Amino acid sequence: MLTNGGIHAREWQSPETVTGILEYLATAPSDRHLVDYLRDQVNVVVIPVMNIDGFLQTQRFPTRNWLLTDPNDPMFSPRDGRMRRKNLLNSDEVLASQADHLFGVDLNRNNPPYWDTSGGNNSSDDTRSLVHHGATPHSEPETRALDVAAALGPADQLRVYTDVHSFSMVHFWVRTGNDRLAQQTEQVLDLFSDHHQAFPAGKWYAWNGRFGVPSNRGIGTTDEYFTVNYQVPSWTLEIEPSNGQAVHAPLPGSGADYGGAGVNGHDGFILPEAEIRRVREQLAQTFAAVYFRQSGPPHLQSLRVYDADSDALVFEADWDPLSDLARAPHRQQLQPLEFGRDYVVWLGYSKPMRWLDDGQVTPFPGQSPGVTDTSITALAGAKIVDITLEEPPEVLLEPGGAPDGYRLYRTDASRTTLRIPGTAANRDALAGEGRLSLRIRTRDMNGLGLDADPATVAGWAEGHWVRYEDTLGNATDAGGADQSITLEVSTESVADPFVLEPGIAGAWFDPLRSGEGFIIEMLPDDDAVLYWFTYDDDGQQDWLIAGGRVSGNQLLFDELLRVSGGVFGPGFDPDAVERTVVGAATFTWSGCDSGTMDWHIGNRRGRQSLSRLSRVQGLDCGLPMGKPIRQEAQYSGAWYDPGHSGEGYTLQILEDNSALVYWFSFGPDGARRWFFGEGQQVDGTWVFPELLTTAGPRFGDAFDPEDFDTLPWGTLELDLSCEGGEARYAASETGFGQGSLQLVQLTRQDGPACPP
Repeated sequence: MLTNGGIHAREWQSPETVTGILEYLATAPSDRHLVDYLRDQVNVVVIPVMNIDGFLQTQRFPTRNWLLTDPNDPMFSPRDGRMRRKNLLNSDEVLASQADHLFGVDLNRNNPPYWDTSGGNNSSDDTRSLVHHGATPHSEPETRALDVAAALGPADQLRVYTDVHSFSMVHFWVRTGNDRLAQQTEQVLDLFSDHHQAFPAGKWYAWNGRFGVPSNRGIGTTDEYFTVNYQVPSWTLEIEPSNGQAVHAPLPGSGADYGGAGVNGHDGFILPEAEIRRVREQLAQTFAAVYFRQSGPPHLQSLRVYDADSDALVFEADWDPLSDLARAPHRQQLQPLEFGRDYVVWLGYSKPMRWLDDGQVTPFPGQSPGVTDTSITALAGAKIVDITLEEPPEVLLEPGGAPDGYRLYRTDASRTTLRIPGTAANRDALAGEGRLSLRIRTRDMNGLGLDADPATVAGWAEGHWVRYEDTLGNATDAGGADQSITLEVSTESVADPFVLEPGIAGAWFDPLRSGEGFIIEMLPDDDAVLYWFTYDDDGQQDWLIAGGRVSGNQLLFDELLRVSGGVFGPGFDPDAVERTVVGAATFTWSGCDSGTMDWHIGNRRGRQSLSRLSRVQGLDCGLPMGKPIRQEAQYSGAWYDPGHSGEGYTLQILEDNSALVYWFSFGPDGARRWFFGEGQQVDGTWVFPELLTTAGPRFGDAFDPEDFDTLPWGTLELDLSCEGGEARYAASETGFGQGSLQLVQLTRQDGPACPP
């Protein structure tokens, strides 16, 4: 999004407004809604003052200018000083220099393709004219700089351009032969004007429809250049006050709009101080509305179906990024849906979908109620399947993701309940393949419909949306109903879904990513702890931790923490340790020994399969293990030295009475490190004769298990009791030395455990 201001030096409202956009986006409180969405997803390039030399001249002489010198309009066209319009080409900064004060170039007449085509009072080759267009198109460095600004976007991602002026409260734009661009421009201007009129001040910004604006004609303005050259909605915005036009009646125009005398129309360039804050702050919000629309159409990003009784996930679908232009579908159905059973359906979208006013979902300012209604219908082939839904879907305003929270931003997800009645007609419709397709139709808060085919990433080219499909698969500018979700439905009874048990605790890994993995601790009261041992982008060790909760067959970790600031050994300072939220993760199990894991860290996302590495003694999943449980099983859990808060051990007493330990710590240089090993109990002490460390693979998509390597690190002994314990280590890796830590148990598993 590119917004330019201050092209005419005397129009001080323009820099105020454009700077207001900067301040709004930079300083508005985090809302996990529209403002944060724009900060995260949109590049906004603003130029508060394009005509810098001229603007400085107006500020040097804020109360003085020349009158009676304009060759065309001497009585009513003040020049130079406070009322300088042009740049300072061939002019000095001395107001008293009469010989050059008419010189300069009107930068808004210096642009192709319509440079020097209008003549008369609109554009002139007379160097003294108020609208002198310069020697050649883009002869001035200021106008050439606009292309440089667009390139910051980058230019091929530009979606809208506005040149902000004062005054008149109107939009000016030009029409080319591209009718789709003209229609998109109309929709953007309609959104702008309707949104701004919805403020209490009710200011209307007038504009003409495409059949009432010039076609392939102009006067050399920047918006004409961007319309033709960049093929994006572009216009000149004249802000307050009005100019007394009929469309703004009964406003008298200029300073008289605010009680001034209105003797000379040029007092419109001087906005009263009492009006400045309202104008700049409210226009900034209206620009944000336009930026939000032009950020792109929404699409259905994710859908989850949960068994309502057990909260177990039974179906999930996502559209994963494949490239800048395409997405790949991910679908997993853990069991078919059943007639007559209640399910919770969670729908996650690519952007915030509803407007919030004081925390309540309301129509977007300027939009009519009903524009954003959601409808969900079901089909089996060509046959309609009768379903019952809770309508309207509940818009989600709290974090946490599925099934109860929003995805990334407030209102980007909703939920409803679904039941498929076991009627004869439904059984007949689903008797064949037993597959049901959902048709989901809705619009975002601006009124843009869903991209009906999320497999292709909607974009902008040649003046209109591209890869933005309607219900029939045609590329349009309107969108349609998403029909990408297909679910299996059984005509027979279905067993209750698998739900988590304490025996899910243990070590897990993705067989395709050997060398990294996860430690899961299942705690009482449906709490859980995650330790993720992994690597950074350079192949060095890294680790993350999180506390989470049980939900049906899932573990939900809303806040993945990266711990930093520690150093290994006696120099460890717990006050220097920092814990930073970097993302979230969700684990879903289809049974006791397999599942999947989804994560996001910043803008990076991933998905992994889960296979069991270890089973903790005394914690059952599925059929009881039936083996004797040793008293030492109560030591499974996390242990740490309170003087070293920020590092610690997670210990698992395994079925065969051996033990597995992971030590999450730091290096002498403060890098996150982890060490692990298997051990046995010897004379009451848990002895780990060979702790290992690792290196090699890189995080995320770059992970290659062939890079994985293990290296010896040292030895560890743990003397433990329910009252506490001691860890003694001796490192073989240089720089770590040997020492001991005084331990207390931090977590106790949901099974054999020391009393609290």
